[in-house]
Amino acid sequence: MKINFAAGQAFRIFRKTTNNPKQNFNTISSTLSWRKYFFLVSIIAGIALVPACKDPEEIGLGIIPGSDTLGLSLSDTSTIYTRTVLEDTLRTDELSVELLGSVYDPVFGKHQAAIYAHTVLAGVPNFNGVTHADSLVLTLFYSGAYGDTSLTQTVNVYRMTEDMEFDSVYYSNKNFSYDAVPLGTQNFKAWPNHTVVVGGDTQSAQLRIPLSLALADSIMALSGGTELSTSDNWNAYFKGLYIKTDEATVSGTGCIAYFNFLTSKMTLYYHGTDTVARTYSFTLAGARVNSFSHDYTGTDIAAQIADSNAVDSLAYLQSMAGVKTKISFPFLKHFTDSGSIVVNKAELTITAQAGTPLDYPVPSRILVVALDSVGGTYFPIDYYETGGYFGGSINADGRTYTFNLTRHIQRILDGQVSNDGLYAVVFGSAVQANRLIMGSGKNADYRMKLKLYYTHLP
Repeated sequence: MKINFAAGQAFRIFRKTTNNPKQNFNTISSTLSWRKYFFLVSIIAGIALVPACKDPEEIGLGIIPGSDTLGLSLSDTSTIYTRTVLEDTLRTDELSVELLGSVYDPVFGKHQAAIYAHTVLAGVPNFNGVTHADSLVLTLFYSGAYGDTSLTQTVNVYRMTEDMEFDSVYYSNKNFSYDAVPLGTQNFKAWPNHTVVVGGDTQSAQLRIPLSLALADSIMALSGGTELSTSDNWNAYFKGLYIKTDEATVSGTGCIAYFNFLTSKMTLYYHGTDTVARTYSFTLAGARVNSFSHDYTGTDIAAQIADSNAVDSLAYLQSMAGVKTKISFPFLKHFTDSGSIVVNKAELTITAQAGTPLDYPVPSRILVVALDSVGGTYFPIDYYETGGYFGGSINADGRTYTFNLTRHIQRILDGQVSNDGLYAVVFGSAVQANRLIMGSGKNADYRMKLKLYYTHLP
């Protein structure tokens, strides 16, 4: 199974191809009595001083002093290997938020988001013999931004020359052909919280890009023709817009803006034969695709990507189909060297590097998914618990993320699922531009930890 974390409001998930995944996820642990031991988790809070035992591969499983009656043990020093790898492509067609801009991140390198979009008829236009427009404006409504919003960027709009289909699936590495002569160019600063005045009216934050007046006149000349009779005919004639910013060239600069394409539009302004000012707007809520590109040249991330044996104190996550981190627990099975155990609680804690720049805030939520023996991914069984049990949202300290993997670790120790590791990824990776630098299993100051409370079975 492959999980594709691209979503308009969260992410899309492709169906698992194995037999009845729900039944598999609800399979009872082969250690049939594990549930009756789960109450011991509540007892842990009452233990005042609990020294952690060493890894089982180092000195074996130690019993917490004074807890022989309970038979409860704790380990928070399990070996964890991490490695940053390239993320898979993400599905990016028809998302509720579209990303646009360029960032030259001092740690992550250069990154860019561009948009391909249909313009869609909002009813059949009739210009009543008027063939000359006053203007044609592309209006993109903001829903947020990431990066240095004080930087002026240049956006260019081009006419697509390749068909794009609404009912087709497209991914973040997709590129369509387009005419190299821009229809419009505009300098702007991404200000998602600034209102604007348009025609005397105060409106919500938006980027307005003037387009070619020649294009506007050519559209009006089609009035009454077949090209403007249906949306399909229109998109066969005018295949769409390609919207792209110039690349940021100075390290530490750049911004990715977020736009709501359900409200964005391309508007013709003209005067009728009665001299009354009129408008006709094409919507942008049809076929659309976000295209992402990354250049990690010269970064520590590139070194980890290139070397499968790279060991670093830091690990990295990035949205927009950037990078993810593989997390491995190579010696987990040694917890059962002395016999079967019940996992009372298993928590994975990930800690962000201190001093995150204000322009690059950490994600509000990340996700971990499990790997199977053939490289596919699936959600750990704990993910399906309700009430935020699984975790992944940033904690109140603003730096740590905690995941409850109790049942998943139990299934590994029982031999029900393979121990092929996890991937950590940014949640909602296709609709935001966040990145995260975090401590690896080797970091001395903020080490990634698996805290395991467990009980030996008689």
